[in-house]
Amino acid sequence: MTQPASATGSKMVTRHIGVRFLTPAFLGNADQSGQWRTPPFKHLLREWWRVAWAAQDNPKDWRLMREIEGCLFGHAWLENDRDSHGNKVSGRKSEVLLRLASWSRGACKSIPELKKVADEGKAVSSELYLGYGPVAHAGKLKKEVAVGEGEKTILSLASPGGDDVDKHILSALTLIDRFGTVGGRSRNGWGSIHLELEEGHLQKIDYAAIGRDWRECLELEWAHAIGRDDKGLLYWQSGELANWAMAMELLGRIRKQVNALDVDRFSLNQPVGKKGKRVPSNLRFKIIPAGKGKLRATIFHMPCTPPPVKKSSRQEQTWEAVHAFLDGLDLLQRVTT
Repeated sequence: MTQPASATGSKMVTRHIGVRFLTPAFLGNADQSGQWRTPPFKHLLREWWRVAWAAQDNPKDWRLMREIEGCLFGHAWLENDRDSHGNKVSGRKSEVLLRLASWSRGACKSIPELKKVADEGKAVSSELYLGYGPVAHAGKLKKEVAVGEGEKTILSLASPGGDDVDKHILSALTLIDRFGTVGGRSRNGWGSIHLELEEGHLQKIDYAAIGRDWRECLELEWAHAIGRDDKGLLYWQSGELANWAMAMELLGRIRKQVNALDVDRFSLNQPVGKKGKRVPSNLRFKIIPAGKGKLRATIFHMPCTPPPVKKSSRQEQTWEAVHAFLDGLDLLQRVTT
C-alpha cells in the first residue's frame, strides 16, 4: 500500500492562501451558526484532491484512491494499512495540516431579498429557492449569522512535499478556486470562494485532463470529473454581473427552469416532495470573479450515479435535455477550452 510522502522523508511544504467569499456561506459550528472553521475547508480540499487524482489515474480504481487518500488525509477505517515496519495500523493522523488566521463568527445577519422566480404562477424569492434550510424565509436566516460576502482570511496549509503529492494538492487548490464552494447549500452557489496564493500563482487548469465523457461518468458512483460531450466541457458561464445578488438571481431562475423541464426529476436528483430519496445534484453552481469587481455565474455538470439512483436510458435522456436547455440560453455560453 502507498505510504504518505512524509513517511519516506519528504519535507513538508507550507502555503499561505488568501480566502475570500464571493457569496454568503452557511458554515456550521456546534450551534450551526456561521463561523470560520477548518473542517469545511479540509473536506473541500479532499473533494477536489480526488478530482485531481482521477485526472491522472484510473477513476474506476476507487479503492486505490481511498487508500492513498486515507494515508494522506487521515483515516480510522482502512483494513490493510501498515506502517514502515510492516505492522498493521488501525488509523492515521492527517499528513495535511490546515490553520485559519481567524475562527471568528460571520458578520452576515440577514440575506437581502432577491428577485422572485416563478413556475406556473408560484413565485418564490431566489435566495429561498436556492438556500432552503439555512434561509428560513425571504431574506431571513434560520440561525443568527452566516459568513458574509467579502469576508476573508488567510488559510495556512502544510502538506508532504513529494512530487505527486504536492502536484495533486496544488491542482486541488486550482480547481477549488474555479469550481469550489463550501458550507450549506454550496452546490447552489452559496459559499463560493476565491483563492490567492501568497507564495505565487495557482496553476492553469488542464481542462482536457479534468473532463470526461459524461455517459462514462454515470457508470461510477462518485463525482470525479467535469462532464464532456461532443461540443466540449459541460461548463457554462454568464456575462459579467455587477454583484453577487444579481448572480444568485440568475442562478435561481435557471435552477427553477431546469426543474420545470419535462424530464425525470429523480434522474435529475431533484425528487418532488416526499417521492423518493433526495440525493446530491450532479448540476453545480459557482460564482467566480470576472475582473474589475465584476462576477460571473457558472454552471457545471459533474456526472455520477449515487445510490439509490440507477444508470438508465431515462437518466441519459434527462441530462441530454438539460444540456440542450443550457446551451440554448442566451444568458449563458460554453466555456471554451
